Amino acid sequence: MYFTDLLRRQFGSPSGAFGSNFIAPLMNVANWRHIRASIRLLAPDPGDTVLDVGFGGGTSLLALSRRVISGKIIGVDYSRDMVRDSAALIRRHGIESQVSVQWGDVAHLPLPDSSVDKILSCNSLHYWADIRLSLIELRRVLKPAGKLALGFRSATCLRPFELVWRGFFVCEPQEMAALLRQAGFDIVHVEHRDWWRVPDMVVVVASKPIGQPSQP
Repeated sequence: MYFTDLLRRQFGSPSGAFGSNFIAPLMNVANWRHIRASIRLLAPDPGDTVLDVGFGGGTSLLALSRRVISGKIIGVDYSRDMVRDSAALIRRHGIESQVSVQWGDVAHLPLPDSSVDKILSCNSLHYWADIRLSLIELRRVLKPAGKLALGFRSATCLRPFELVWRGFFVCEPQEMAALLRQAGFDIVHVEHRDWWRVPDMVVVVASKPIGQPSQP
């Protein structure tokens, strides 16, 4: 049980040498196809302000920087070590003018109301402490007509992890679509790829309706 709890904590918030040298590179490789599919469906424009929630090893930040040329990418992650490591990654690639990272909790984002055009989060929501509050917070910081792309694995795919890892959220694609509607989003697209494989890939794209207040 100790080992599974350790892995659960590390995948949810990588830390220390183990997190930096093993978990983060593993996540970068395991999530790459999912990140690429999520960004394609999010379709950020070159001048957008894009929030990346739970960027982990930083691959998604680099991928976004190739699309958001004149805009701004803001990364928020719950792991202070991933924030530190990704800041160093950003400096090595010379993209400090495009990308900034900071520590934060998805349920209490350090951003003003209606301040971002697009939001990306890939394989992070499984570790959010309160899904409902987190989705409402994402809606708060998103501009009217802005888009959100949530990438995750289906409950069917991740059921074994749910059984052994405490505090691990899983859902099916249409269940997430329902949760987003309850949080005040409109559903744009639901894509379930590789559903016959482990791991599969789900991306749900939603938008914030025009005229809807940021606060519920």
